[in-house]
This record gives sequence, C-alpha cells and structure tokens, in this order.
Amino acid sequence: MANKDYNDDYLDKDHLEDDEEMDEIEEKMIGDHMVEERFDDDWLNEGKKFNLFDNFFTGFIIAILLSVITVRLVTLSSLPNMGIVDVLKHVYESSNFQTIMMTAIIPNLIFFFILYKMEKWKANYGVIVASLLMTAFLFLHIA
Repeated sequence: MANKDYNDDYLDKDHLEDDEEMDEIEEKMIGDHMVEERFDDDWLNEGKKFNLFDNFFTGFIIAILLSVITVRLVTLSSLPNMGIVDVLKHVYESSNFQTIMMTAIIPNLIFFFILYKMEKWKANYGVIVASLLMTAFLFLHIA
C-alpha cells in the first residue's frame, strides 16, 4: 500500500507548491489508475481531415440543383424550348405544381441515403434543410 500515500498526496494538490514534487509523485504512481493523462491542445482534431464534400453548403447546393434538374427532366417533353427560369415560372403557375415538386424532392431522398452510407453528416444536414425548405414552399403554395 505504498501507493496509497502518493494517492492522498495526489488528491490534495493544494499543499504542493513545487512542480518537481508533483512530477516526482506522478512518476511513482505510473502503474496506478490515478495518473493524470496529459493531452496536446489539438487532441480533438487528431485524425480528422478537412473534407470539401462533407460541408453543409455543398449538400444544400447539390440538393437544390438535383431538384431543379429533376423539374427540368419532368417538364422536358411538354416544354422543350424554354429556359430553366421560364420552366420554373411555368411550373409554379401550373395545376401540376404539387406533383412536380414532390417528384423533384425524390432525388434528394436518394442523395440523402448515399451520403448516409458514406457518413457525410454535414452534407446530409444541407440535404435535409434544402428538402424541408422545398416542402415548406410546396405547402405555402397550397395554402
């Protein structure tokens, strides 16, 4: 029980004025579970690399673009010679707006599950926010 005295000293750090005395106590407690682990300042970021694709705005922009491309593909046969802005205006004023918008959200669902399997969580948040905004826009149009 020689380590018990050192544990008591370790727990009562207030009486220790000298860093050398503290280091001596820690050296004698090497095998004990009371030894304090020391970490570098960047231990939280260890092993994490910056990933351009795993970004909120990347997921958000790709989800919006997927929806716009889907709207264009759905309306391609009925409106072949119109620009994308004119197509979106025409779709907004049409009676099939709800159907087209719900169809445009489906690729976001597929993209969400792809990002989920790849564990790109920040980009997934962007896809969710973009899908919710489009759904809110859809419900506001209905009301």
